[in-house]
Amino acid sequence: MCASSCKDKHQAILSATLKLLAEKGFHGFSIKQLSNEAGVAAGTIYLYFKDKDALIADLHSTIISAVAKAIFKNKNGALPIKDQHRQMCLNLWQFCLENESITLCKPQFDHLPMDVLHHLYDDIWSQLKPIAELYEQGRQQGVLKNLPDDVLSAFSFEPIVNLAGQQLRRTIDITNDDLNTMLEASWSAISTSTIETQ
Repeated sequence: MCASSCKDKHQAILSATLKLLAEKGFHGFSIKQLSNEAGVAAGTIYLYFKDKDALIADLHSTIISAVAKAIFKNKNGALPIKDQHRQMCLNLWQFCLENESITLCKPQFDHLPMDVLHHLYDDIWSQLKPIAELYEQGRQQGVLKNLPDDVLSAFSFEPIVNLAGQQLRRTIDITNDDLNTMLEASWSAISTSTIETQ
């Protein structure tokens, strides 16, 4: 009973934090506002998290875990690297559109204090290890540019998330044809070959 109740309260706090982070930013909400949103006493939050930084780190790890599960859900290592990459990008796009609060609060994570960002960095790549492995395989095969993982990710996956955010805000309207072109452009940005013309 206690285990279930504790898990529910922990999840309620994380869900409320995500909502407030998307709406108000990292510095835009107080623990009191969070406790009201989560439906728990302010003191209860400190039973689970020592401070706001620890709360954000836990939320970030939970989000990365959900992202990783979505990206790799139908991973097939037997496919060519381009096809694997395309499927990951497509999975990421769908996840972003289906999880509006997560997508819209990404900029908040990007602008966290430097010491918090350093702590989160290792957690990101430990959970997204298959991407790093794919990049290394691609570099060894000569199909990917000889660039660090972070650079390859910034060129291929980051635009997908940013454009999904714009789609959710309705500042752009990406059609299925646009999406296919985006996925080709994502591959072109990191591959050693140019986009084939039909």
